Amino acid sequence: MSEDRHPFANPGRTKLALVSRGVALPDGLPEPSRWLSQANATETVIDLRLPSGHFCTVPVGQQYTEQSPISLRVRPGTSEGTLEWEGERLPVQLLPAPAFYSKRTRSGARMGSFAALHERLLILHPFLGCGFFARKGEACQYCLYDSMLNDEEPPMRDPLELVEVVQAAMAEREIDTVYLYNGFSPGPDAGLRRLVSVIALLRRHLGHRQIALETVAPQQLSVLDDLYGAGLDIFICNLEVFDTHRFAELCPGKEKHGGQDAVWAALSHARTVFRPGAVVSHLIVGLEDPESTKKGMEALVSQGVVPLLVPFRPLPGTPLAEHPPVALDVLEQTFLHLYGLLASSPFPMHRLRHMGRVLTPMESRVLDGSQASLADMWALSPLGQKLGGWVSALRRQLRAPLNQDTVLSNGMDRRPIVVVLAENGAPFAALALLFGAALALLQMDAPEGLQSEAWSTLVIFGLCLVLWISQLLPLSITSLLGMAALPLIGAMDSSEVFSLFGNPAVFFILGSFMLAAGLMQTGASEHLALKFIEHFGRGSRSLLAAVLLLPAFMAMTMPEHAVAAVFLPIVWQIVRSLGLRARHPYAQALFLSMAWGSIIGGVTTLLGGARGPLALALVEELSGHSFSFMDWILAALPIVLPMLAVALLVQQRLARADRVRVEEAHEYLAQRRLEMGAMPLRARLMLLLMAGTLLAWISVGHVMGLASIALISVVLMFVLRLVEWKELESSVNWGVVLMYGGAIALGKALSDTGAASWLAVHLFPTAGVSGVTLMLLIGFVTLLLTESVSNAAAVAILLPIALPLAEAAGLDPVATAMAIGIVSGFAFMLPMGTPPNAMIIGTGCVSTGMMFRAGLFLSLAAMLFYAMSVAWVWPMLGI
Repeated sequence: MSEDRHPFANPGRTKLALVSRGVALPDGLPEPSRWLSQANATETVIDLRLPSGHFCTVPVGQQYTEQSPISLRVRPGTSEGTLEWEGERLPVQLLPAPAFYSKRTRSGARMGSFAALHERLLILHPFLGCGFFARKGEACQYCLYDSMLNDEEPPMRDPLELVEVVQAAMAEREIDTVYLYNGFSPGPDAGLRRLVSVIALLRRHLGHRQIALETVAPQQLSVLDDLYGAGLDIFICNLEVFDTHRFAELCPGKEKHGGQDAVWAALSHARTVFRPGAVVSHLIVGLEDPESTKKGMEALVSQGVVPLLVPFRPLPGTPLAEHPPVALDVLEQTFLHLYGLLASSPFPMHRLRHMGRVLTPMESRVLDGSQASLADMWALSPLGQKLGGWVSALRRQLRAPLNQDTVLSNGMDRRPIVVVLAENGAPFAALALLFGAALALLQMDAPEGLQSEAWSTLVIFGLCLVLWISQLLPLSITSLLGMAALPLIGAMDSSEVFSLFGNPAVFFILGSFMLAAGLMQTGASEHLALKFIEHFGRGSRSLLAAVLLLPAFMAMTMPEHAVAAVFLPIVWQIVRSLGLRARHPYAQALFLSMAWGSIIGGVTTLLGGARGPLALALVEELSGHSFSFMDWILAALPIVLPMLAVALLVQQRLARADRVRVEEAHEYLAQRRLEMGAMPLRARLMLLLMAGTLLAWISVGHVMGLASIALISVVLMFVLRLVEWKELESSVNWGVVLMYGGAIALGKALSDTGAASWLAVHLFPTAGVSGVTLMLLIGFVTLLLTESVSNAAAVAILLPIALPLAEAAGLDPVATAMAIGIVSGFAFMLPMGTPPNAMIIGTGCVSTGMMFRAGLFLSLAAMLFYAMSVAWVWPMLGI
């Protein structure tokens, strides 16, 4: 050895000498099975701890290790050993090989055959080999990674066996990092796609611990996003040597499959995905000129990549078996250069730790006597490591949430983490602010003219109002919050609050939704839709009219969102069959017509949505008055019929229908009808049952009760075996039931405590305002509000306030309730106003600008027809 200083000069130099040269065993090794581990196919190692505490994984038993100038002697019966070099001695401690190595997996494989645990680093080999060894002349010249296996596409081990090993290792000692090796597999993803589910599985068992992956460079870079989302913390793709010609000589397989360009591309992409300091690339010291290695380090650091220096070891059986090991002085100077680069870089060095076979970047500081900073000491502490793991998990959830198939739900979010955190944290901050403000207001004295219970009720109502509008919580959960809060503030007794779930309107809408689900599950709705569109939509203009009028007709018997769900795939396929590009005028007109028909038709009866039954329930609870199924229809028709006419005119204006030929659309409709066949018996029976139910609602609903008729029909639906319960579970909006109970309870509390009357007087002074003017004002406010919240939420917000106003102005509470319920259904301008709007925006075929412009015209028309009905038509009908 030509070094000026001996290898025991400092712990860093000692470790470099041990991992690069290994140790000779002149006296052999007592109890070898107790100490030896298998590093790869042919290399054997032992684990040592230096007096300084540094951990080393040291090669033994090889030709080059027996020539090492450092020897190890072990005191029999103990774990004490002594390193010797030219008369110098250094005491070390031998660490026994893990006991779990001898255990068997579920398939009978010995765990130690594909796993190695070195201190707190668990190395796993999920694949049985590397595909380069199956290709003549493509294996890396220095490598022996499972070279006896020669499958071109190496098989993957059972992921559950990997979990068994992880559990066995963690039962034996604390683990900090699980390190996975991935050799070459053919294909653009280099076999990494198969590892996504494996990493997701390991992540569920590892908690805050790190998962690292060393792999060849994939051509398909998007797989790195999925790996990160699945739970990968550290990505390692090796440059090996910086010199391009030397790389081609040493790594012929990698050179053939993308070369260094592929490695740089993978590292560059990974830098946009993983945390700073978590993208790593190996450089082998000793296989190129040291200056070239230093340039490679500088290039990697400039790109935000952490270089990990690996001393070259001449493994037997490789083409480089006779290549001399690197000199210790060269190693030391190279590692010192690396430490200097990283110490002045902005990214951390602590993510690479507990690595016995290399001197990690943080350990390199001991070469010049530098001490660890407080930040590094904290990062390496048990608490710091756990906190770091939790922060990584939070970052991953914000940037790359996975769906159930371990695929990124909405792609990788590469915005600055501060922006992502602020965006995702804003709802939590807003909720904390809202609840804090509500608690503060509850502690204040009630304003003059209000009892304390009324003031508390107003505070809870205001909280629910903001939550309904902002939708920081689901509508139904906000309603549950209101119900839970009312007994706590003394506004209502808990038994009275929860008894409101038994309101007939709740069961009416529940029965209606179940009947609508029956129409969908039996296929009756789709059969009708296809038949009518094919029959009436012969030309481009008549097809548009059919797409508007048929959803309107169906929305009279089932909720508008269910109608839109039936028609959306049909209209989508029509657009595709016509070859229309996204946002083509005719395509936009088709989708808008479907949404408008669902919205307008849904206003006609109490079945079109939750707003009508909720208005009915609230007016019954708050005023004692009621209206029938037919009353609602009579009030809505004077507005609905002219609205359909206006929608027909607007759609024809938008469509430029003369330029579109619809023969291809009819071919699709005919094909779909052939696929579905004749309407089955259960669908026909379902239509008959629905027709009978409608007739009963209209004729005897005021006698039997709407809810009773709905529930009897639901029972008949099951008696006739038209549907199964499981078919309904996923089709019924159960949250609406919860929202109803909460909305009714809040409205009743506002009324009973006098808070509604106080609020109405102070917010809307009505002195000198005529009844018609007040109705127009109520309708206008409703129209504005329903564009930003669901129509049921608009009813829940406005009706408890509007009824005292109506009473003070001498207006009929039933007319007021129907006015709010009807106008709240006309949400045409914005996607959040109603589900049909959101559905068609989601197709990408309709622009928000077009929806707003056309919707504004329809909203103004709705307000005009509402005003005419309030002023002239409703009085004539006795409303």
